[in-house]
Amino acid sequence: MSIDVGLTGNIASGKSMISGMLREYGAAVLDADSVGKSVLAENVEGALEQVRSAFGDGIFDGNQLNRHLLGNLVFGHPDLLKELNDIMMPIMTRLVANEIAILHRTSTVVVLDAAILIEASWQNLVDEIWVVKASKNEQLERLMTRDHLARDEAISRIEAQMPLAQKLAYADVVIDNTMDVEQTRKQVEMLWKTRLQNR
Repeated sequence: MSIDVGLTGNIASGKSMISGMLREYGAAVLDADSVGKSVLAENVEGALEQVRSAFGDGIFDGNQLNRHLLGNLVFGHPDLLKELNDIMMPIMTRLVANEIAILHRTSTVVVLDAAILIEASWQNLVDEIWVVKASKNEQLERLMTRDHLARDEAISRIEAQMPLAQKLAYADVVIDNTMDVEQTRKQVEMLWKTRLQNR
């Protein structure tokens, strides 16, 4: 029997590291960020034109979308973020559902790695929700380093997301990523053995 796991948590909480561990154990992993990037890069269903129409030419370098400028524009402005999500979410939902079905042709365990799992109502696409918990300081440091953001930019991106406490209310499993990597790996290994391995 197959199973779909929605792996979520706030931005820079360690989801990619954990999905990488699950991939090592044999899960197929679908990264929602990659889906979002491909929607814009490949102009799926005219998404790029819709973004240009909504937000103007100022976020483009010629015909190339400047994702950093778009992020700076929408994060910290809930109305603009909602407008972007209204463009992106219906397209991404169709692609994510389709990709999960494709992955099940070769894998019994599919992990959807998505910071916006709850916000996008993708909990309906998965059987279990696993929430990754990290400290605010760790998130901030990771985000600044990973995305080359100034502190205030990183804070606005963290604050633009649903609070962790709300996500935890949806959790079937909570992974505590506030300790060292080995402690996190032990949790993931135990979860794999007890919840996923024999699918």
